[in-house]
Amino acid sequence: MQLTAKRVAAALLLITLSAATGCTSGSGAGSASGAGAEPEVKSTPTALAAASLKLPLDAYLLSPDELDRLATAQGTLVARCMHRFGFEFRMPDPPPQPEPPDGNERRYGTTDAKAAAKHGYQPKPPPRGRTPAAKPAPTSDDPAETSVLLGKGQRSWKGKPIPEKGCAGEAARGLSSGTPPLSDSETAAAQRLSAESFTRSQRDSRVRAVFTQWARCMKAKGYDYATPLDPPGDPRFTDRVTAQQIKTANADITCKKKTNLVGVWFAVESRYQKDLIAGNRSVLEKVRRNNQAQLAEAARVA
Repeated sequence: MQLTAKRVAAALLLITLSAATGCTSGSGAGSASGAGAEPEVKSTPTALAAASLKLPLDAYLLSPDELDRLATAQGTLVARCMHRFGFEFRMPDPPPQPEPPDGNERRYGTTDAKAAAKHGYQPKPPPRGRTPAAKPAPTSDDPAETSVLLGKGQRSWKGKPIPEKGCAGEAARGLSSGTPPLSDSETAAAQRLSAESFTRSQRDSRVRAVFTQWARCMKAKGYDYATPLDPPGDPRFTDRVTAQQIKTANADITCKKKTNLVGVWFAVESRYQKDLIAGNRSVLEKVRRNNQAQLAEAARVA
């Protein structure tokens, strides 16, 4: 028996959270103080291709490939658990998705000249050969299946106790069994700090100055944008690739290169991230150990 897309989504939501172990939310990692002078930046690289740049917090974040490996392993563990209860389970094939950015490729706006010349500000299309499932998974409204999958409703099935939070919870605990459980706030610590460093860097006077230089360069080419994050959000460019979009993206990248916007922004944000790591090292090391344990377990499951 297979599941509706809605029920599968609910299961994936559960099994991607280390909090499925049943621990309570903690107070979370404290961030470094935002007060005081801007931190010193000792060196600034000359850079354009942001995909090749590694920010300090990247060491604590899972890459798209690693997330895919975890999702595959989680699906396998859920299927094994469901089989124990007599349910034939298979995750439906996902629809093809745009190719995710490579590393920090789009963190500072569009930086891949080759991709921009072809796709403008649109994401790269799915790689060739990736097609949707031939037909959607059949639906099921069996309440027993829901109970076994999500741990809601009845607490046992055919004399067997249903795991806490169902097979989805069992899968999450299986991948995280090698490390102490993380609270919700600890699980999201690296992502939260990464977002914080990004926000702080945009307010930094050195980044604002290079934004001004970039905007002047764009103005000279006939474009009126305040920051490099504005063109990708231009409502004219949200539906499909157009000649105007490609022309704008090419000018955008040319001005980034002329002003070294990516190098300056990366150097400034890197310094903010180093300070945030120093102030949150304990929780970040827990996140790193948890990530490593889950990836190791996922390799054993595969």
